[in-house]
Amino acid sequence: MRILNRSITARSARKVVALSAAAAVTLLAAAGCNNKGSSSASGGSGKAGACDPKQVHLVQSGRGFENPYYVAVDAGAKAFAKSVGLENNYTWIASEGDSSKQLTQIQSLLAKYGKCTVLNVDPNDNSILPAIVTAVQRQGAWLVTQWNKPDGTGPTKSSEHWVSHMSVDGNPQGYNTAKALFQAMGGQGNIVALQGILDNVPAKQRFDGLQKALKEFPNVHLLDNQTANWDQTQGQNVTQTFLTKYGDKINGVWAANDSMALGAVEALKAAGKAGTVKVSGIDGLQQAIDDVKAGNVGYAATTQSTGAAQGGYGLAIGYAAATGKINPAKESAEHRAFYLKFQGIVSADNAATLPPPTDTSKLDFSDVWSCVESPITEG
Repeated sequence: MRILNRSITARSARKVVALSAAAAVTLLAAAGCNNKGSSSASGGSGKAGACDPKQVHLVQSGRGFENPYYVAVDAGAKAFAKSVGLENNYTWIASEGDSSKQLTQIQSLLAKYGKCTVLNVDPNDNSILPAIVTAVQRQGAWLVTQWNKPDGTGPTKSSEHWVSHMSVDGNPQGYNTAKALFQAMGGQGNIVALQGILDNVPAKQRFDGLQKALKEFPNVHLLDNQTANWDQTQGQNVTQTFLTKYGDKINGVWAANDSMALGAVEALKAAGKAGTVKVSGIDGLQQAIDDVKAGNVGYAATTQSTGAAQGGYGLAIGYAAATGKINPAKESAEHRAFYLKFQGIVSADNAATLPPPTDTSKLDFSDVWSCVESPITEG
């Protein structure tokens, strides 16, 4: 991976990361955004892109390959790049959970490749997104975002250069995996919960889903919850802390993603409780699917992976805008901000039949909107 020079000072980066949701809305307005889908930024004419397809440079930005979810995202992104003959015009950049680094990387690539840059970005947190949108608009480049955006903002309130925002509705994910966990516990007992980054929309939605399931299972009680920041090592450490505090009172661990759940499994193994204490996760990582299939460490459920679809369709939508195949300003609100189709949970009943998370064979890039499930209200 290419090492990119920093183009902003540490002080300005810290200011960007500290933006509140209200400040985020203000910054988008200052960038020349309005509710009509046009912008005073460079290239913001309300017209479709006019890039030569051969001149487009594709960029995928996420945290890093230490999280297998991003391996699946990269697989989908590469599959799209190959489908349009741009394998050599594709760059993966890893933020490594550092918002300042992510912004610097994006600014550097925009400066290098200009208005025919297509970015598919998973912002490290909500506060960094307005600065990313501003940088893209200034270059007249093209942006699709994943998962995180500040409340009250969205592509239709910005310009055509923020082409689309996609996510997966976390409520059914959190709800269905929680129900599977509770059923594996016999419908009773005590759980602890590992939350994602608290500022992230999917983390909030998934925890809301857990709370909904708890209301339906009055004999299951939530002892404690704490963020483990989507990270496996932190998931292991937090679970160890819970085990020290609550000991044999814990019958289950609900985790907002598989990385944290896999960390919980390691902590349970060290405590001699793997298999006895049940675990659930979300995201469909291969190790999680394998553990559900094996049935020997108490992994009750996860969800089917959307990583490859998010990588592939995210770039496909941005590419379609950059090359004039679609005009974002004329697309429906459902195409500008939407949830991907929910593929359901992985349990012992179906784990053996599912393709690996990196499988891209069913991605249909001839219809960039084939992944849309339902609109996201921008608020």
